[in-house]
This record gives sequence, C-alpha cells and structure tokens, in this order.
Amino acid sequence: MPRKPKAPDAALSVRVGRNIKLARTRARMTQGQLAEVIDVENVTLSRIETGAQLPSLDRLQRIAEVLHVPLQALVTDGGSRSGLVEAMLGALEELPEREQAFLCDFVLGYARHWKQGQQN
Repeated sequence: MPRKPKAPDAALSVRVGRNIKLARTRARMTQGQLAEVIDVENVTLSRIETGAQLPSLDRLQRIAEVLHVPLQALVTDGGSRSGLVEAMLGALEELPEREQAFLCDFVLGYARHWKQGQQN
C-alpha cells in the first residue's frame, strides 16, 4: 500500500502564502499576472497565497525572482524584520559599495527627520 504524503506544515504554508501575497501586491501585480509569469493556473496561486498549498522550492525561487525579493523574504517570519526590509537588503547587496553607502546615509537621515517630526 503506497504511503500517504505528509501534509505540509500549516504554519509554514500560511507564512509563505502571506509573504508571497505581500510581495506580489508591493510589486503591483495581480494574481493572474504572477500566475502567468510563473506558469501556473490562477487557482494554484490562490491556493498558495491562502496557505492551502506549499509551492516547490523551484517554484518558490522563481516567484522570488519575478517579485524581485530574496527567497528568504518569502519563507521566513522575519522576526524583527519585515519582508520589505529583507527585500531592500537584498536589493542593496546587488549595488556597488559606493551606492550602498549613499542609500544608507539617505535612509538614516530620513529616519532621523521622521523621528523629529514624531516628537513635535
């Protein structure tokens, strides 16, 4: 008698689905657009985003590439980091060091400016 495959970890499926949906909406893509690019049916992507289905590692990598986010941003809870921060860090890693320094200075300056506005 063939063995029944193990059901995927529900928490992992839900987390991955939530992260994919978040990255997809930030990329301003519809489910239909993403489904077409990764070559799956809309219903399959819907099942992935709701956590009812866990995509294969290959498909997950393709989704990360299409949405321009690191694979880690799709699978981790992030702890103290959001998927957006992970995506920004991934994008920064691809830039030359001089550009990284420029953007770091900009973000730090903006954060100080924002904090001062919150205190007033």
